[in-house]
Amino acid sequence: MDRIFRILLIAVLVSLTGCVNVNRLQVTSFHIDSVTPDGFRSVSATASATVANGSVGFSVYDIYGTVKRQGQELGVFSVEPFSVKPRSSGKYSVSGELSLAQGISLMEMLAVVKELDIDDFTVDISLKVKARGGAPQKLQLKDVPARHIIDIMKSRSV
Repeated sequence: MDRIFRILLIAVLVSLTGCVNVNRLQVTSFHIDSVTPDGFRSVSATASATVANGSVGFSVYDIYGTVKRQGQELGVFSVEPFSVKPRSSGKYSVSGELSLAQGISLMEMLAVVKELDIDDFTVDISLKVKARGGAPQKLQLKDVPARHIIDIMKSRSV
């Protein structure tokens, strides 16, 4: 589950490319703080990331989407809104929830995580970003390969 949550958080940060000066936005660390089952149909998670932002401050909200494995929907997710301060480096906590798709059991999901092949996963994501002093922009990305997101995370720069 922690890898799926990591993918979701990075997908959100990757989505910011059209909204802030990405040459000045870096993820310098990332850590999954907790993953907690929420009944038999969902999982809650919290992660923290250290972000160095050399650009304007911005807020990200209305974050939701779908996680797919080999084209099959595994679940839908939502992430709590968060804001990044302008021209600063700081640690940010992000919380979210993944609800399993109809026909996917928690046991099946645990089996998927155990045999995790990141190349099998894609993410659809929708979010709104509002830069300080600017108009909100809605971003929608379809079938973003998880491998692409992980490669960006490894480079530690968005």
